[in-house]
Amino acid sequence: MEIRSLFKACWTVLRDALPTRWHVVVDHYRYHGQLPNLKHPRTFSEKIAYSKLHNRDPRMPALIDKIAVKEQMAGHFGAEFVIPTLAVFDNPEQIDFSALPYPCVVKANHASGTNLFMERRPEDEPRIRRKLRRFLRYRHYRASEEWAYSQVQPRLLVEPLIEGGEHGLVDYKFHTFAGKVFAIQVDVDRFTDHRRNFYDGQWKRMPFGLLYPQAPFDVPPPPLLPEMLATAELIGAGFSYVRVDLYALAGAVKFGEVTFYPGAGLELFDPRGFDGLFGAQWPLEAKP
Repeated sequence: MEIRSLFKACWTVLRDALPTRWHVVVDHYRYHGQLPNLKHPRTFSEKIAYSKLHNRDPRMPALIDKIAVKEQMAGHFGAEFVIPTLAVFDNPEQIDFSALPYPCVVKANHASGTNLFMERRPEDEPRIRRKLRRFLRYRHYRASEEWAYSQVQPRLLVEPLIEGGEHGLVDYKFHTFAGKVFAIQVDVDRFTDHRRNFYDGQWKRMPFGLLYPQAPFDVPPPPLLPEMLATAELIGAGFSYVRVDLYALAGAVKFGEVTFYPGAGLELFDPRGFDGLFGAQWPLEAKP
């Protein structure tokens, strides 16, 4: 474990010393086993890599900011469309743990995977504050060169903890190209035995996996599927690609998040050919 931590620390120093382009190239090679074609990107993974280097759409930062996007979505679709915000903090020292409603989750607004789930008031509050300070110090944009995150001021968002059913809280992630949903990624059992299926817009299962194994069962379509498809396409309109994450909760569509760099472009399709199929949907014009 110590050797792994040492290697990780050394890689972080080396990574931060690399120019952005070389960092993107090295990461792609490490995960995909080949250099990316950044002049004429073809696969989905290559186009994410290209987007990291060249896409500076000024709309993106406010959409990946977990706090700002909720305000934007509530303005477009109504306050009931977003998960309620319980509190927002600039730093952990502002948090009064005795005043928070539990269970809840604390999220860093400028990163992915920086979530702290709390069923009850923590017994060791100094330790929790230290962990949240690490969340705020984490430079997510530098870890994988996702430019939009570099434009977000780090803050902490507190939301109620949403419970799921038999397979946990089911995530429906709509891969949207030029305003049209091509595939729906469905994640189940995220904290026990994470599985991931893909379906098309008619809920026909697509025969491939991405990073996680496919579930051995079919996930039934949500009753609100037509509304979810229409909502995802409204949010995706005007972008060559965006993934729109939604939930179906208590008979209503709820907003999760949007991302322009799913998996940082480093997740492997199985079979690999589907990387090209997804890439073919993305109307990206490569620079000469």
